[in-house]
Amino acid sequence: MEIKDVEDNVKLLESINDLDLSGDFLDPPFLGRQVNYQPLSNTDSKIKTYPLNLLSDPKQSRIQESLVVHDLLNIILGLEGAYIRYNNAYSPYSDNTIPEFKIAKMMDSSLKSICHRIIKLGQLYIILTKLSEKWSDLKYGKTLQRLSFEIRHFLHETYLKFVVDTLENEYKNNPTFTIRDFEQLTNAHDISKKMRLLYDICSKIQKEMEERQAMDHMQEDFNNFMNDLKEQSQFKNGMILVTDTSLQSIAKGGIILKILKNLIQENLGDRVSIEFLKTILNSVAIDYYKMLNSWLIQGELEDPYEEFMIMDTMKNEDTISSTLKFGDRVWDTQYIIRKDGLLDEFSLSDGSDRLFKVLMTGKLLNVVKMSYNIVQLPIDETEPIETPTFVDLMESTNLDIYIDKWYKRANKMCLDMYLENYDLIHFIRLLQKHYFGYQNGNHLHKFLSKNMFDLTRYYSSKNHEHLELRFQGNLEAEKLSRQDEDDIVLKLLNLQLDTQSFEKVVSQYINESNFVNSSESAFGNNNMKKDSIFEASNFQTLREMLVEDVESDKLTEKSIKSTIHYIQHEVIIPFPLNVIVTRTSMVQFQIISRYTYLLQYYSKLLDDTWYEINKNLIWRYNGFSMEIKRNIIQKCRITHNKMNKFVKVILEYYSQNVIEAEMTNFINFSNLNGTNIIDWQLNLQECLTNIMTNCCLSQMFQMQLQIFEIIYKFCKFITSMRRTLCKIDPILFDRYLSHKNESDYNDIKEHDETKSYIFNEEEAISKIIPELLYYTNGMSNSFEQHRAAFMEGLNHYYHRNRTATKSAKNINPSFFNSSNTTTTTTNSNYNTERLINALGQ
Repeated sequence: MEIKDVEDNVKLLESINDLDLSGDFLDPPFLGRQVNYQPLSNTDSKIKTYPLNLLSDPKQSRIQESLVVHDLLNIILGLEGAYIRYNNAYSPYSDNTIPEFKIAKMMDSSLKSICHRIIKLGQLYIILTKLSEKWSDLKYGKTLQRLSFEIRHFLHETYLKFVVDTLENEYKNNPTFTIRDFEQLTNAHDISKKMRLLYDICSKIQKEMEERQAMDHMQEDFNNFMNDLKEQSQFKNGMILVTDTSLQSIAKGGIILKILKNLIQENLGDRVSIEFLKTILNSVAIDYYKMLNSWLIQGELEDPYEEFMIMDTMKNEDTISSTLKFGDRVWDTQYIIRKDGLLDEFSLSDGSDRLFKVLMTGKLLNVVKMSYNIVQLPIDETEPIETPTFVDLMESTNLDIYIDKWYKRANKMCLDMYLENYDLIHFIRLLQKHYFGYQNGNHLHKFLSKNMFDLTRYYSSKNHEHLELRFQGNLEAEKLSRQDEDDIVLKLLNLQLDTQSFEKVVSQYINESNFVNSSESAFGNNNMKKDSIFEASNFQTLREMLVEDVESDKLTEKSIKSTIHYIQHEVIIPFPLNVIVTRTSMVQFQIISRYTYLLQYYSKLLDDTWYEINKNLIWRYNGFSMEIKRNIIQKCRITHNKMNKFVKVILEYYSQNVIEAEMTNFINFSNLNGTNIIDWQLNLQECLTNIMTNCCLSQMFQMQLQIFEIIYKFCKFITSMRRTLCKIDPILFDRYLSHKNESDYNDIKEHDETKSYIFNEEEAISKIIPELLYYTNGMSNSFEQHRAAFMEGLNHYYHRNRTATKSAKNINPSFFNSSNTTTTTTNSNYNTERLINALGQ
């Protein structure tokens, strides 16, 4: 059977009152033309109108007015009439053409002036209808789709209903209905005003769309990025929020809400306009508000059209490895701020932390959900969730109260999880144990004793992997012997050899013998670099400047160093502990640990040398002359004693007065004042920063490295003196170097192919003894000079710090109101004074 196309015919039945008993229309309503007739254009055939010049007689003016009102009823529906028609340049099938109407020349001038005002309603109706249809597309997002719905709803339920129920009804049933009545009714019902407001909204959105289409998105992205850096450098908490500064080509989400909010501000004082716009804003913001609630209450981000202030950078990742999914970088970068369309209430420029709290609330809830492996978080049913309207939420302090409520809930849930289920304090103590040797001195001593030879050897990249495997093997054997089930850090601990020496690593954090403060570290080494970075004009220029800075900061090794300068501990902190113990904190742990290991190593090296210099038979030999005993043997022992005291005093001071004091203060302060996760995170970083910025590991570090080098050379010189001391005494020479006693010769541990079997007194007096005196005096004097320079620097640091503290108290006493700040500052000065006194004795 052949199927033929059937043309559908639709008729609009507006009201049962419009039908007679047979079912036919008595008088087709004007609204019916929108369905039953195609819009006319200048190219369509026109009906022949009755000439208006034949109705110019005053007695016929009512007829002319009635015809004009009839036309206006068509015009305000976006259709043309008999005497008011589309302009020849307008086509109703075009999306971009603003409708224009032309009025019959012979129409009465008084009617014509009113027509010009009423015609605007028809123009607005056409524009709003087309834009609402256009913006209903999915690509414009939920917010703009919702605005389109509200426009259509207003046109259908308010505007068209007013046309049919009021204007058309008056026209049909009121014989005295005039064109002035027509206009007055539209004004009395605020129809014109509301249509104009909707048009203003749409025109502003349309303008924003056009600007976004025309702009250079790459350059705008860069400009926003630089402005964001400047903004966040002034952020009061010192926190850097990761943001997406790119601009979308379509205005949606928060951009639409900002346009509506700005329009409300422009119409302040007009009660009708404000109420109407607030109603529209509350309706348009429904989906945005739902996304905000979902994020704050459940940590869920339901944003399929990318219009919310928070964005998920891993949203489009099909598969995410467990290492990446639970890594600390995910915490920093998975959920970030979308700057495009960010509402003014969440701006960073005014120093508000609302945006930070909103971001952190959802992130913390995600940590809890991932840790417990749950989909839905419980909500306290005894406390009802109050959901004010969007407009009310943004007014007064409602927003702060609302955000704080959910921010505190998220922090409480997270802290309870960390302190009760993950025993956070115990975990941090374990890190302190293995990185700083806290209550773990025996393990550290065993490690140094077992690996002293390898740690003393000069580092070589050729032996890198071999030594690393050996160190790790010794650590694994230690793990098996201890078998501490509760020590998760020991299980995760690895020993590695860094490719950079400790001097080079620390130097990256030091600028002009001072550590860079946290606000500057985000930009570079100092204010000069930060200012120069802000002068970049695009991403390419910025990249070149950063690469140049990195290249200029590269340091060449001044000398070959022993392996101890390259060894470090590595622990991959498991999720969710890595949220608090961040990668930044672990780098700080490593640097502090490497410094304490250096101190422990040189202390052990001097201890081993003490046995050599005090217990070896050659050093204890009483047959040396008084000159040798006083100027070589005794002087070496005195120099060794001073070196040993220097290292042990600094080690004790740094371990007890700096590390232990700061870590204890951190735990005590966090227990009392740590009400949220960021407090714990920042307090830990501040604690580690205080340890790192202590004068020993900052201002005086380079001087210590020079002293360590002198100690290393001195110990090496001491261990090589056995054979030389035998060469300056005939009895020792005959006992150890004449090969009469092979075992005694082996004790010398020297192999010389050109062996001498006869004591050479002349060589001993003229060459060997002067050389020993020269090296002994040189080592002693070099150490004393460097030690004096260290003491001078220490005194300078102490007096400068004390003066700065007094000045700060005088200038801003409120800064020292915190007991934690006062105690830390006072203890730091007191402990530094104790170090000076201990080293000066």
